[in-house]
Amino acid sequence: MCAMYSSTKLIACALIFAQLLGTIRCGVYDLTDNWVNSDKTANFPDNAVLGGIDSDGYNSYVGRIIYASSVLPARVRAETGYATYNTDVIANQAAAYQLLISNSTLSYSWVRSYDGFRENNAVSVGTSDLNERVYVCRAKVDNGIFIGTLYLAKKMCFIRYENFPLRQLSKYEVLVRNVTPFLPLFNNQIN
Repeated sequence: MCAMYSSTKLIACALIFAQLLGTIRCGVYDLTDNWVNSDKTANFPDNAVLGGIDSDGYNSYVGRIIYASSVLPARVRAETGYATYNTDVIANQAAAYQLLISNSTLSYSWVRSYDGFRENNAVSVGTSDLNERVYVCRAKVDNGIFIGTLYLAKKMCFIRYENFPLRQLSKYEVLVRNVTPFLPLFNNQIN
């Protein structure tokens, strides 16, 4: 790709490679947790992680979507099969998404937090277009408990749902992972 004619060309090639690598890395998924692809045609899993309740009284489950070059938390309503999400500026809806699933070794809980503090075992959905980790937050606003987008550098949980105004909250809850180690049962007891 790059000929080694001069150090200037070598430096230029290195800079181009670094920019390409940075572009490719944006919007990276976090693979620590169990996420399953879904949409409104799929059966809704029983072990989807509950995230809140919207102002109409419907449960919302923790999901994630790709928007531009970011991976963002989403609110998934089982009854409609659609996901809603927001950035720090806009709110939108998606028909395809991934759902967070619990199992016998991974469960989830909500922990009170504030001002961008990084809680132990906080669930990251992936990265933003600026290659910073994006976390799942929630707060009680607009007659519901809504899942939002937490950017630690901005020290705020951003929540915007449908036609409600954008909320920027310095106090919120963060989704954290609880790992239960798998301990095999032995048929033979040691005496």
